[in-house]
Amino acid sequence: YRQNFNIQSNTVNKCELKITNSQGKFYKLKLGSDYVCRGFTGSGSGTADVVFCGYGQAKDSYNDYRGMDLKGKAVMIFKANPPFTLEDEIWDNFSIRRQVETAKQHGAAAVIFVSRHNEKFQSKPIGSLMHGEGKHNAEIPQFQIDISWADSLLEGTRYPLERLDNLIEDLRMPFSVFTQSKIEYDVQAHYNPQTPTYNIMGVIEGSDPELKSEYIIVGAHLDHVGKIGDLVYPGANDNASGSAAVLELARLISQNRDKLKRSVIFTLFTAEEQGLEGSKFMAQNLPVPKEKIAFVLNLDCIAHGDSIRVGNGKSYPHLWEKVKEIDITKSGKVVDATWGGGGADLTPFHNLEIPGLYFASQFSYTHLHLPTDTPETLNKELYKDMVELIYHAILELE
Repeated sequence: YRQNFNIQSNTVNKCELKITNSQGKFYKLKLGSDYVCRGFTGSGSGTADVVFCGYGQAKDSYNDYRGMDLKGKAVMIFKANPPFTLEDEIWDNFSIRRQVETAKQHGAAAVIFVSRHNEKFQSKPIGSLMHGEGKHNAEIPQFQIDISWADSLLEGTRYPLERLDNLIEDLRMPFSVFTQSKIEYDVQAHYNPQTPTYNIMGVIEGSDPELKSEYIIVGAHLDHVGKIGDLVYPGANDNASGSAAVLELARLISQNRDKLKRSVIFTLFTAEEQGLEGSKFMAQNLPVPKEKIAFVLNLDCIAHGDSIRVGNGKSYPHLWEKVKEIDITKSGKVVDATWGGGGADLTPFHNLEIPGLYFASQFSYTHLHLPTDTPETLNKELYKDMVELIYHAILELE
């Protein structure tokens, strides 16, 4: 079965970035390691001076752009909200699109995002389709660069990125600077606000005369972040691992239907990377009545690392404890740590108060949204144990 609907899409056909720092040194940056284009970048080409403007905020009491001439320039900002709050100011939920729109309103021709030094994840330039709220800016190229290249752009200011970060946080006020560096860029992208896509499902009916009218949803997101020009993001762990596991579980269950009491809806979600679009759509258009869904099992990044983490156990401890009990007789690889509140594609169902668990491998994010997320990085033994555990969870959870 398919659930058809439309999403936004953006095809990035070309993404080139070069810099000339304040010392006159010229560098052609390498796509994928030195920089990336954001998944919903706009198009444009040219040369622009680079201005650092903190967090790209333009509030009454805190304005990174105050006194800065950005007309025709590239603005470099942190890919985050400020880590502090002001008494009379509340930051909006972070949105790439909102930050780009604010920069555009101040005259910027391009936006360069960079991570903070103390970010535990995503300190490297990552492929990403997370754009947040706001309208699409088709004429504003949007990059993310590695911290080391941000420091190269800032070399002439005598303020490395970490120092600027600390100054802004300590003083709780903007510290924007002209970098005396330039970028040369060429980005070609095609945006489509109405691109057809779908969730896909397969159903195996349970064998119990009464319980077969109840359903288990076993799902994983099929999408990743695609490609930028010639650069491909394989997405082996995120989330080919989960998608392949759903297919394997469907095969195993189909061969052992007599052991299956409830019916199972095997699902591959679309557009998780854009903000859970597929699972949100399914939660809003449930294929069976809500009260008939016993629980949901979400599989996301399940094959890299050394152990198994089962999330949402704090919300549904009876399910989590049962999985731990099953695991004791199997691989014994489930760690004690868990969380509550859903997570990723489980969240839309959790918000409907449908019970569920989230399966992921521990230490799973070494190659998250990087070109290095390849099959060679997967732990085959862990993956086998993970799928076996989920198989028994489908059959034994109550």
